[in-house]
Amino acid sequence: MPRAETQRRSLAKAWIACGIFLLVLGAYALSSPGRIDIVDGEARFDVAYNWIVNGRPIMTDTWLIPLMSVPGRDGLRYSYYGAPGSVFALPLVWLGIHSGGPPVEPSQFLFSLTSSVLGAAIAPILFLFYLELGVTRRSALAWTMVSSFATYIWAISNSTFDNAQHAFFALAALYFAYLGGRRKSAKYALLGGAMAAVLILYQDYFLLIVPALALATLQWKSESDFTVPALAGSPEFLGSRLFSRVQEIFEETKALLRRAWEEPGEARSSCQRYCLFLAAVGVGIFLSMAYNDLRFGSWIHDSRFRFAAERHFPLFGNPLTGFLTLLVSPGKSVFLYSPALIIGLLGIRQLWRRKPVLAAVIGVSSVLLVLFLSCISFAGGDWCWGPRYLAPLLPMWALAFPFAPRIKGKRQLAVALIAAGFVVQIMALSVENQRFFLERRLNDYFWAEQPWFYMKHSALLARVGEFTSLSKGAPPTATLFNSIPVPNWCTYTLLGPPPAVPRSLAPLWIQHFKIFYLPRPWPLWMSSVPLNWRPINMAPWIAALFGLTAVGAGMVYRGLQVKE
Repeated sequence: MPRAETQRRSLAKAWIACGIFLLVLGAYALSSPGRIDIVDGEARFDVAYNWIVNGRPIMTDTWLIPLMSVPGRDGLRYSYYGAPGSVFALPLVWLGIHSGGPPVEPSQFLFSLTSSVLGAAIAPILFLFYLELGVTRRSALAWTMVSSFATYIWAISNSTFDNAQHAFFALAALYFAYLGGRRKSAKYALLGGAMAAVLILYQDYFLLIVPALALATLQWKSESDFTVPALAGSPEFLGSRLFSRVQEIFEETKALLRRAWEEPGEARSSCQRYCLFLAAVGVGIFLSMAYNDLRFGSWIHDSRFRFAAERHFPLFGNPLTGFLTLLVSPGKSVFLYSPALIIGLLGIRQLWRRKPVLAAVIGVSSVLLVLFLSCISFAGGDWCWGPRYLAPLLPMWALAFPFAPRIKGKRQLAVALIAAGFVVQIMALSVENQRFFLERRLNDYFWAEQPWFYMKHSALLARVGEFTSLSKGAPPTATLFNSIPVPNWCTYTLLGPPPAVPRSLAPLWIQHFKIFYLPRPWPLWMSSVPLNWRPINMAPWIAALFGLTAVGAGMVYRGLQVKE
């Protein structure tokens, strides 16, 4: 192929990837709540704000300190969360402080977009990953849009929970590890390890899946030599085939290590790339421990265990309960909140045929993460919409979307699943999520008190009634926007009933606040509050974000005009 033609195609790919990011970012930012929607987010904001203002990652929010902090160095209070959730928000918080308006609310508004930015960044990585797998540009674009707007990634990217950020770094780690293996590049392997290192800085339990992600750096024997167990026949036959395949992979691994030890070659290079990936992750472990020492004066201090002990709730629960909750419950099943995931399940066999190592990485990572999360008492990640801890797996399974078999009737099924997924995400964005929990008079740690709660109740099914209630508007008793003591703050997190109000009265308590009865996206609720209460000038922001989306669409269109 002529060099000029290659450059044109590379430029077209870059245009489309950049355009996808801008398009998705504009859509995510416009559908964002524009406020901190959970106390976890407020804690991370407080750390970021104090890092800028006071030069230390401390917490000073007097309303939040009793709820979300533990004591540390010099008698100060610190969040038990990892650093990245606050670090990546620093530019946005700084911009809000220096915007010329009140220092807190513009910063809170901009902070609320942190996950929207990193969640939108999943889309171009996914698009480029599809191209590496041999998917055409148009098909890659279409499936990227499915992942972005018909799976839980959209909903979690519009929250100040940081799980969309986890999903970005997990996918980026896998992508660069895959490039390292395919192009035999140590630099890509190191970059993949650096992305995985950031995951460790968020949550150390991601160490469980890091060795699996690192497998993508390896070059085994020719992928065409790999076989897939036949899915026909009796369960005993299928089990025998799967067991035989596991034995084959084990023997291939031993052979790879033996060749790497005996002589230079691709086997040794593969092992070197694997070790470089893990070495970069080791830097993340070191930084995580150093951050512990900065806050608590101990490299191995585990503030999460201390936080749980002080609040008297168990960290671990019934594994069967957690497993069923995440996969099949009406309240938290990942397949209900992301119906399009079923397309990935249908496509994983064909992906295994073409890229068996990648399919194995996705499968092993999924099994390890699901089994671990099943063992914790708060597997559902409450209080939240959907199974947020499974968000890192969704972009990985989206890689299998283009490989779903094209059989009669399957196209209609795929369209139905995509449409259902889009509707579910629209429902997720429509109403304040905590309304569900307060209307049911739930205690803060209800998930420990009622471990089978989600086998009986579903926020997804309840959302239908909540959504239709938006047409009625707020009740006459709702004279305030939010429940915090400062009545004109609109971007501060929602706090539940004060201790003086028993949870049995929570359904009556929420009727005093508009936040529960107004549409959730910020362009809608913000237009209903007085001008002097708004953290930003709405018109320029809405125009800019629509413009961003239009520019992104234009870049995508331009890139698609170049012949593949």
